[in-house]
Amino acid sequence: MPYNNIIEMDMWSNFGCFTKSFSNTGGLLTYLIPPKTVLIGMIGAILGYKFDDFHESDGRRVYKIEELYDVKISVQSLFDLKVKRVIFNSHYGNDKKDMLNVKQDLLINPKYRLYISFPEHLKSQEKVFIDNLENYSTVYNLYMGRNEFPVNYEFKNYLENVNTFILNQDNTSKFFEAKPHIYGVLNRKIVDNPQLSTNLETVVFGRLKNQIKRLASHFEYIIKEYPVKRYNFTSFEYIPLSFYSMNEDFDCYFNNFELKSDQNMFLKEIGENQWISLI
Repeated sequence: MPYNNIIEMDMWSNFGCFTKSFSNTGGLLTYLIPPKTVLIGMIGAILGYKFDDFHESDGRRVYKIEELYDVKISVQSLFDLKVKRVIFNSHYGNDKKDMLNVKQDLLINPKYRLYISFPEHLKSQEKVFIDNLENYSTVYNLYMGRNEFPVNYEFKNYLENVNTFILNQDNTSKFFEAKPHIYGVLNRKIVDNPQLSTNLETVVFGRLKNQIKRLASHFEYIIKEYPVKRYNFTSFEYIPLSFYSMNEDFDCYFNNFELKSDQNMFLKEIGENQWISLI
């Protein structure tokens, strides 16, 4: 199905957490970037989808929000991926005196750039989404993982009829000769050996000493099981994912990788020699 347009937006908060399903109250771990399932929920909140809006089909509940699973996204982290463990007090059981100390990892000052692409058959939803973003009139409130962490957001750009390049094993070498900047995330299910680049060589030597502590952010991070779809609120589909962090001082991007056997990647051009892959 065609994906012709890209919506670019930023979202940020003072704190955030995207709890990993396999962690428990002894230590709730967080994804460093929002799962696609979370972003689909945010898109649904902006559009006004109710979480319990569903119809029965072949003996199962089909939720309205599932139609948004055809939306493609990419995520670019714009902070230093700082995490701090805190303790929350939580009630359990029927007696309010029963308290449970829950340890949870929190993201500190998380900020992300999102690239969102609606397929053509969701064109009307795309228009409502953009209108609500531009007018700051989301139907439901947005949160960075917990309802005490409200999300700030800003509509950045709308790119129409973007160029698409279908990368395959035959044209990979020629494509990377142009030294492209590939932003956002990579599906490691189809990609091997991604390489990162930064603009560190442009930093004046006198500033380098002051910036050296930040360099730890500019590495490839891998999520072995990144949630991309959620069915019946209990079953998930996962993919392995690569991403990185960047900040205002340094640009960071993938500049090379290998495609696995018999795989193609659809790259979208978001600027001069700047590309993203969508998942």
